[in-house]
Amino acid sequence: MSSRSIEKILPLSAVAGWRYAEPGNRDQRLDFMRGFVFLMLFTTHFKGPTWMVLVGWERFGVVSSAETFIILAGVVTGVVYGSKMRSEGLEACTQRLWQRAWELYKIALLVAGSIALLRLVPGLETGALTSFTDLGSGTVYPLYPPPEAGILRALTQVALLKAGPHQFQIVGLYVVLFLSTPAIFWAIGKGQLKKVLALSWLLYFIILAEPAPAPGEVSLRLTGAQFEYAFPLLAWQLPFVHGIAFGIHKKQITEFFRQRLLLKRVLVAACVLLSLGFALFSINHPLENMPHWARLNWIPPDTFGSWYQAYFMKNMLGIGRLFNNLVLLVASHALLTVAWVPIKRLLGWLFVPLGAETMYVFIMHVYLILLVINTPLPALNDIWVNTAVQVGALLACWAMVRTRFLFRWIPH
Repeated sequence: MSSRSIEKILPLSAVAGWRYAEPGNRDQRLDFMRGFVFLMLFTTHFKGPTWMVLVGWERFGVVSSAETFIILAGVVTGVVYGSKMRSEGLEACTQRLWQRAWELYKIALLVAGSIALLRLVPGLETGALTSFTDLGSGTVYPLYPPPEAGILRALTQVALLKAGPHQFQIVGLYVVLFLSTPAIFWAIGKGQLKKVLALSWLLYFIILAEPAPAPGEVSLRLTGAQFEYAFPLLAWQLPFVHGIAFGIHKKQITEFFRQRLLLKRVLVAACVLLSLGFALFSINHPLENMPHWARLNWIPPDTFGSWYQAYFMKNMLGIGRLFNNLVLLVASHALLTVAWVPIKRLLGWLFVPLGAETMYVFIMHVYLILLVINTPLPALNDIWVNTAVQVGALLACWAMVRTRFLFRWIPH
């Protein structure tokens, strides 16, 4: 629904009073969106049947937390470091970007290395962090070398980004993306934006066309790092690169649409309608962990499965998933813009702080998983207990952010 449609239903003064008008340079709408996707992340990373699947498992479309984090990371990188490049020059900007990559690498080492050491503690259960179970086949994949290989072998694999909890492996992708970001800034600064975007799409289609050993598997892994099983670099660079391009030119893009309000309204309305369509499509997903009454049966399961595999696979970033993410981000941003005041009053207290400290929350949730799996709660396999655990973990992270718990030592 466009802002003009909303204004027809509600008094103009009320709608105007609802619009986003927060002071300062930080866009709280982006923080809200990043905080909200932690619902999806906690639903998938804390295992077991849970009512959280009703909101956290592809219920708003064929999207996941990972795509949103990567796209918004690109946008924020473009905005922040694009400004630094204009004010301080490319060399200073490059140093800051490589410094950021180094910080992310140290975080990856800290978390993955600490789990490698903690699995040596007698009686401490770490299986949920040191192995990955394919829900489809039931196959269990080890994420670290076997303990008998020795701690040096494990830490060497950690240093090469070849070992670590699957719940945290996307940070390895961030490291590699930030290492390549100075080249992207240099090319865009030289007026080569079209070539940058064309190359990004070429790399994406190369991996899309690469024959897979089996459905959902990846054969082309440039870095050999563990994260490329779930987030192959050639595919996942695409939303990050485009996010950077948007962030660098955010001011010009915003000004363009201000001059062409009708075009903007048409595009927003189209994105809202398409987002609703994708949501209806996704609710047809025949997920085993979803109650029957929470599914639609408009699309036969076999048909849905073939479409999903062809256009919506997560690790390969199917073209349908990419498009779904794009229109949903535009629609979500529009909704937060025209109805910010009531949305912030209802949910902003939770999601804005979480979204403002995504790396801190991302780190802490790994150790919360470790804490939970070492209690009797997972063995109960109870949907209400699991739901309480996930909600409790989300609220615990919020409380730790609000109280700045261990902020002096934990990156944030």
